[in-house]
Amino acid sequence: MKLTKTIKYFKLNAYRYRRRLVFGFIVVVLVCTLMARHKNKVKFVSSEMIEAQPQDVWEYVSDFSNMMTLNPTIKKFTITHEAANFKEWNYTVEYEEHLSQIPFVTNKIVGEFVIYKISQLHYNINSTHRTCFSNFFCLHTDSEMQFLKSSQNNRSGTRVVETIEYECPWALTGFCLNEVKYQRNKIFGQLRRTDFPKDQH
Repeated sequence: MKLTKTIKYFKLNAYRYRRRLVFGFIVVVLVCTLMARHKNKVKFVSSEMIEAQPQDVWEYVSDFSNMMTLNPTIKKFTITHEAANFKEWNYTVEYEEHLSQIPFVTNKIVGEFVIYKISQLHYNINSTHRTCFSNFFCLHTDSEMQFLKSSQNNRSGTRVVETIEYECPWALTGFCLNEVKYQRNKIFGQLRRTDFPKDQH
C-alpha cells in the first residue's frame, strides 16, 4: 500500500514538473518573440526654411552642443573622439537622454557622426547610434540627414530630409515610433525658429 502511494506521489510530481517546464518554455518563447528586435525605417521632411542657406543649417546641426536646444530629451553629452580632413569631419559622442513618454526612464547612447559636403546645394550628416538601457539591452539606429537647397515662390531656402532606420522590440513598435516622431518634431520645429543668416544669392 505504501509502495503504491509512493509511486503515485512520484508520478504526480513528475507530471507537475513537466507541466511547469512546458509552461516555462512557452513563457520564454513568448517573451523572446515580443522582445525580438525589429528594424523600422521612417523618413522625415522639414518644411521650407525660407532664405536660410543649407550650409548654415548643416553647420548648426553638425555642432552637437546645439542638440541640447534642438532636442529637449538630451540631458548631457561628452565628445570622446574627433577628427577631420579636407573631405569630412567625424566625431564620437556619448550622451544621455530620457524618454518623452516616460521621463524618469533614461538611456545612454554612443553616437558616431560623419559630416561632409556633397555640393554647394547638398550637405550631409550620417550617424549611427547605440542606445542602451541599464547597460544590458542595446538597440542600433542609423540616420542620414540631408540639407538641400530649394526654392519656393522665387525665394531660395533649405529643406532638411532625414531617413532613420532603427531597431525596436516587436512589442514596443508603436512606442518606439512615437519616440522617434516626438524628437524629430522638436528638432525640425526648433530649426524653423532658429535665426539663420539670410541667403543673399
